[in-house]
Amino acid sequence: MLKINLKEIPESPGVYLFKGEKGEVLYVGKAKNLKNRLFYYVKGPLLSPKIQRLVETAEDLEYFLTQTEKEALLLEANFIKKYRPKYNVLLKDDKNYPLLRLGLQEEYPSLQIVRRRKKGDKALYFGPFTSTRGLREVLKLLSNIFPLRKCSLSEMKRRKTPCVYYQIKKCLAPCVKPISREEYQKLVNGVIEFFQGGGKKLAIKIREEIERLAENLEFERAAFLRDRLKDLENILEKQAVVLQEPVDLDFWLNQKTENKEYFIVLFIRHGYLYGFQTFDVKTPLEGSALKEVLLQFYLDGKIIPPEIYLPQEIEEIESLEEILTENAGYKIKLLIHPDSEEFVVLKQIAFKNLQEYILSEKRREKPWYSGLSEEIKKVLKLSKEPQRVEAIDLSQFYGEAKVGATVCFFEGEPDKNFYRRYNIKEAGRDDYSMLYEVLYRRLKRGLEEGTLPDLFLIDGGKGHLETALRVLEDLNITDLEVRAVAKNKKRQPEKVYIPGRKNPVFLPKYKEVFHFIGRVMEEAHRFAQTFAEKKKREQDLSGYLDKIKGIGPKRKEILLSNFKSLEDLRQAHLEKIAKLPGFNLKIAKTLKESLTQQSD
Repeated sequence: MLKINLKEIPESPGVYLFKGEKGEVLYVGKAKNLKNRLFYYVKGPLLSPKIQRLVETAEDLEYFLTQTEKEALLLEANFIKKYRPKYNVLLKDDKNYPLLRLGLQEEYPSLQIVRRRKKGDKALYFGPFTSTRGLREVLKLLSNIFPLRKCSLSEMKRRKTPCVYYQIKKCLAPCVKPISREEYQKLVNGVIEFFQGGGKKLAIKIREEIERLAENLEFERAAFLRDRLKDLENILEKQAVVLQEPVDLDFWLNQKTENKEYFIVLFIRHGYLYGFQTFDVKTPLEGSALKEVLLQFYLDGKIIPPEIYLPQEIEEIESLEEILTENAGYKIKLLIHPDSEEFVVLKQIAFKNLQEYILSEKRREKPWYSGLSEEIKKVLKLSKEPQRVEAIDLSQFYGEAKVGATVCFFEGEPDKNFYRRYNIKEAGRDDYSMLYEVLYRRLKRGLEEGTLPDLFLIDGGKGHLETALRVLEDLNITDLEVRAVAKNKKRQPEKVYIPGRKNPVFLPKYKEVFHFIGRVMEEAHRFAQTFAEKKKREQDLSGYLDKIKGIGPKRKEILLSNFKSLEDLRQAHLEKIAKLPGFNLKIAKTLKESLTQQSD
């Protein structure tokens, strides 16, 4: 466990690292005052379970002093990126969406798809675009309107003849053809105007140019521009205007759950919604992960817009603005969501897409959310989608040790807190009476505790279903649905009997439901069979102990609680038996001799 000598810690801004027994970095934190911050871990109020676990796991502390809080914030971000500590917030989905780079410093600029913005690069960047495929389609159409060069600078210098793009009129071939920089610059300006939200104005200009050419009888050139205009209008139809002002901003929204915090950021460029990005992080040790996520997101080569809108206030906002400003090369402002109508619409868009992302993540983690519960409802003719499903099975060991067991699945996964085992109280009973007893006991307790499932699966056929329905009637339960599952010779679920229906449902043709019910029934069978075998071993041991002189009810109970079977008792050392409460060496020897004779 970590021991900190607070007398040695300076009252200065800095970054601290908690390390494990092998020297690995477990957690990186920063503080305005290191001494006060570390005091919290040593003598502070009640720590959360996560922080308590961190302090108990850590074996060493290392810290670095900084001049300012801003330096500490940046150093913390760099250490997290370098060490990727277990207890820190880390972006899992930190992919970089494509950007468009226009190298204005080049003699004949070209558009390039890149993934990161180089720090200090004087080129013009557009984006991010959330679909590479969609972006390539846009560029394909734009190349008809603005035929900029496609080759690299090195290839351009080597080329002696025009490439195929010139032949299909998608490049003016400045590599070998004489073209004035003024004429080429008009194309570049058109691209800039388009990506800066001037697509509609550009369409008006092209339409006016077509009319002028037609008046001058330049029909070939007019027809070429007409096709360019058509392509441009196709692109404009797909663009969504969300803000009246042609501003660049990112709009953030988050939602926190017990284990994760989910984020979405909308990319607004020149008033148009370019797209959005979603991701999640594990729930941080304290508060929200928004500040850490912002740093990791924007310091990874992303385009940083002048305005970033956040769902709530965050600490050290001024330091964060300074870091982002230095990285972008222009002033960055972090603002809170305004209440204007346009931003309310943005929040609705963000919320809707964030909820869809959260649901898709749950679907990915659990098949229950990908339509399995809905299909179970449809196939088994249930009144609602089940969340909690229980199954019952009976078992016995060669006619002895008769038991029953129930298992529980919550949202498609075993919930062992609700597994139950039952000893059949009366011997010599048939399956129906044993089923009635076990199910009655389970459901009566469920009524008292409020733990009734949505669906109960019974191992058996029509008779077993009727028995289960009788239990529901006797207990006056009306909101629980039961189905009987009949198995084939391979012990696979084959038919499901439904109350009020003459013919059963044949399961194998419903693949997902078939596998789920098979899994539940197999688990119920395993659990019941294991219990029956255990009870048989205990009965054998109990019956044997009754015959041994000197082993009364109390000593028998102690032996049964310490040994599972006769074999366990045979293999036990003499000293271990002698040390049990109420035993001595003499009784232990008598027991061992009896075990040896029985074995012989």
